[in-house]
Amino acid sequence: MDHATSDLKEFITDLVIPHQRCNVNIIPDHITMLEGTKIKKQLSRKRRAHKSSTLNRREYAALGLNTLPTKQMKYEEALPLHQLWKGYVREHLRLREGAQVPQVHDARYEEFSRKLVKLDLHGAKLKVLQSKCSTLEGLAGICVMDTKNVLKLLGKDHRLRTIPKSECVFGLKVGNMEFTIFGQHLNIRPAERSVKKIKSFVQPFM
Repeated sequence: MDHATSDLKEFITDLVIPHQRCNVNIIPDHITMLEGTKIKKQLSRKRRAHKSSTLNRREYAALGLNTLPTKQMKYEEALPLHQLWKGYVREHLRLREGAQVPQVHDARYEEFSRKLVKLDLHGAKLKVLQSKCSTLEGLAGICVMDTKNVLKLLGKDHRLRTIPKSECVFGLKVGNMEFTIFGQHLNIRPAERSVKKIKSFVQPFM
């Protein structure tokens, strides 16, 4: 049975009152589709209506569904996300209480630093340590959105700020350990970053 015949069967069945639809027996060999018929036009309209119910990427962006409100979010509302992130990062990095960062000469350092760069940063507390734009330096907050090119940080003053990755060097704290991460090496979507093969660009400091 081709797609058009299947659609026609569905269309004809829909014309029958609901409690009688189970008794409908349509034989595909008895269905004839004539060019320009009313039923065929109705089917075409039905298909177009079905397709139009799904938003494309441009319509999605036009409605603002891929953005966050800049003034309606509270810092306290992001703290539960940060708590979840702390549990996630300890499991991802396999950190135990009192664990130490592998030293640069340690054989475990390369693997550890790659895992750190691949982290999903949603919920992480980040601080801009250096930036080509001096006004960004010192800005800090909880990451509530991580896109290909920017991080959105919600500060304690409840302001949501957009920070370009490639322009900045970020400080990240995990427990009693602090790390420096170069933003230019985070320029990839989180889902892609987690599986991409990357080099070590993380410098630990205590």
